[in-house]
Amino acid sequence: MLGDMTRAWCLVVLVGFGTVPAAGSPRAKGKVVRVERERQSSVTPRICDVQADKSGNCFGPEPKLGDVITLVDETGIVGEARITETSAFALAGRASKGCDGLWAVKTEVLRDDLANMVGRTMGVIDPAMHPRLGRMIPKEQLSPPSGRSDEVPAVGFDRDGDRVADIILSQSSCDGSGSMCIEEWLRVEGRMVRVHQVNFQNCGL
Repeated sequence: MLGDMTRAWCLVVLVGFGTVPAAGSPRAKGKVVRVERERQSSVTPRICDVQADKSGNCFGPEPKLGDVITLVDETGIVGEARITETSAFALAGRASKGCDGLWAVKTEVLRDDLANMVGRTMGVIDPAMHPRLGRMIPKEQLSPPSGRSDEVPAVGFDRDGDRVADIILSQSSCDGSGSMCIEEWLRVEGRMVRVHQVNFQNCGL
């Protein structure tokens, strides 16, 4: 049980950027004027822990077959894996009722070799992750996104290379209930917003 709990905890946002035409912007003759604006993605990132045997767990909304997991460490993006199987997380072969948000996955490697990766590597299913600038931020450099003293950050992700965490996975006491929850926080319009919470007691952990 401890091994399953540790593996699940090893898991221990919705802002994308694009260029769109500025509606009603004044234009010089013969020129097209474009203004960069911030826009939100409709996809909530999933955070995944993928092992050398290509199996793993993902946290957040259920991942889909074919979803690509971007593998990152503190230096940047180190590989990619595609999901080939997904199922609800089960402890000792028994599915846990109410454990919505924790998933078991199997993958195939698209780029680089999981067995050769050194150090801590985590995965993110996130269309807003920059293909070159994204990286993982160690927990020692993170502050509790809620500001509560009962919350402990586990890992963070910088989407765009500005060294600011855009995604944080943290452990909390489930809003003071005393249980252990894992929460996903995303930077939306400059502030951190909680977008997912799973009570590990409901997962049998």
